[in-house]
Amino acid sequence: MKTGTSRSTPDIVLTALFFICYPIGVYKMWKGKFRPVWILWAYTILGLPVFLVTYLFAAIVLFGAFLPELDRSIGVRSDRTIVNSSDEYSVTFLKTSRETNGAYEEVKVVLNPGGGNEWHYHTAFVEKFHVLDGDLTVGMEGKGVPVHTGQDTSVHKGTMHKFYNTSSKPVSFLVRIEPARSFEKTLRCAYGLMQTGQSSPDGMPKNPWHLFLILGYSDSYLQGLPGFIQEPLIHALSKIAQWKGVAKDFDPFCM
Repeated sequence: MKTGTSRSTPDIVLTALFFICYPIGVYKMWKGKFRPVWILWAYTILGLPVFLVTYLFAAIVLFGAFLPELDRSIGVRSDRTIVNSSDEYSVTFLKTSRETNGAYEEVKVVLNPGGGNEWHYHTAFVEKFHVLDGDLTVGMEGKGVPVHTGQDTSVHKGTMHKFYNTSSKPVSFLVRIEPARSFEKTLRCAYGLMQTGQSSPDGMPKNPWHLFLILGYSDSYLQGLPGFIQEPLIHALSKIAQWKGVAKDFDPFCM
């Protein structure tokens, strides 16, 4: 019994050292002549990138925690309708955050055949869809939900979703965001980048700092990285982008 306990304790210590300080973990394992040798080499070689990525992640999140929160304000704009450069759809702001004191925002979207967006989710608001004319498909958690004229559907916080038009004619629908958050600023910045050639054909900003800010403004996250990694990382990177002065690039679109 004592032997088993004495062996398990060093294992726990070494495991902790692996995550806390890789160099010390390597030193302890090699000095202690840990066996089998192939585990030593695997730990030494594979542990380095894990250590570097883990500490880089921690450093970014920690640095971001000391920076000011994002400036989500937007100027008074006379242009109520914006169109993306791919001509897939247009958005008309019916009610803005300023007009509802932050309670909600409402837009009218006209989506052309074949148009749509990519999988993503939000953590700060509920998204409600009401189809005015045509057939819309709202993807939720990997499944497509058809929404026809006069019908409604809602996407709750944290739900992976997208919307798209698989029909042969445009579909018009309302989207209501509750609470408003920075939905208008997010769309104006994203569309502004498209119109000025600062986004790729699929709408992804060419400058990653622009992407971090746009995601940060609306507390939105993309498919791929787990939320427990992506959410604190995007939150920190968006604040770092603002600290770097990147937000000034958006002034022509939203101020």
